[in-house]
Amino acid sequence: MPTPLHLDSAAYKKAQKLHKKSKKTQASENLPALREQEKTFKTNFPPPPLDDVIDLSWDSELHGNAWKGSKDSTELARIRCHNEETNAYGIRSLPGFVLLPGYLSPKAQRQLIRSTLTDHAKYPNENNLDTHYQVPQDGLWVTWEAYNQTRNVDDSEEPIVSVKGVQEGTSQQGSMRELTENTPASVSNFAELQAMERVAPPPSATVQPLPISKILKKLRWSNLGYFYHWGTKSYQFDRSLTPVPLDVVDICRACVATVDWRDVWKYGADLESGEWEGNKPDWSDWPQTFVPEAGIVNFYQLK
Repeated sequence: MPTPLHLDSAAYKKAQKLHKKSKKTQASENLPALREQEKTFKTNFPPPPLDDVIDLSWDSELHGNAWKGSKDSTELARIRCHNEETNAYGIRSLPGFVLLPGYLSPKAQRQLIRSTLTDHAKYPNENNLDTHYQVPQDGLWVTWEAYNQTRNVDDSEEPIVSVKGVQEGTSQQGSMRELTENTPASVSNFAELQAMERVAPPPSATVQPLPISKILKKLRWSNLGYFYHWGTKSYQFDRSLTPVPLDVVDICRACVATVDWRDVWKYGADLESGEWEGNKPDWSDWPQTFVPEAGIVNFYQLK
């Protein structure tokens, strides 16, 4: 995050003026709760309130005057792990939530980043660009790497990613998105949420073909496992399951096996958290039975 602006600086006054102007738009008055929170924490002005944000990595010597959260939240509770080198934390008001900061080594992180770009963000896993572009089945990153390796040798032309045509009789996607705010999913409304119509978004009529180096920077997310329908904010269990990549499966199962779930569910929190299949908690079997079925990989561009 950037360093906070000084109150008497010209930059602060400019940011304040732009902030007041943005609050007057119609879109800012009709945001769902999730979007409102997202907008709050992504804004540079005013600095978002971080008093209740758990921040286990902040160090004054490393981060100076940058925005920071708190290490000492009363909501934070340490959780025992079978591996002494692993640190785990829970949130007292969210029984079952487990945070594993710094779980992957720097080497493992680099390996996962590369496999995410080369192996995960491609067919059959859908990403944010599939609606509008004819994305190569080998993936954007592999296509870019192949071009990058040859362009200085034989002056190869940069690949252009074409757009999908708008079919006659379908509505074109406009500039304003319809924001959706569903009732939180629960056992009681699960069937209702699954019965919602999930219409595939139409391709935009305004996007233009782009060279591979430029469209790569527009990659925002890639779906893993069960498809998440953004229009209704719900999973499509009526679609066949695309297997989660094995390297992600191995990491997830290792995380589950590391945590001492007796410490997570102590004091009967497991019984209070909701209904369980078979009418009794099955967390003791998770190290042997857990298999991840869905996930979203988010890509953040440097700006």
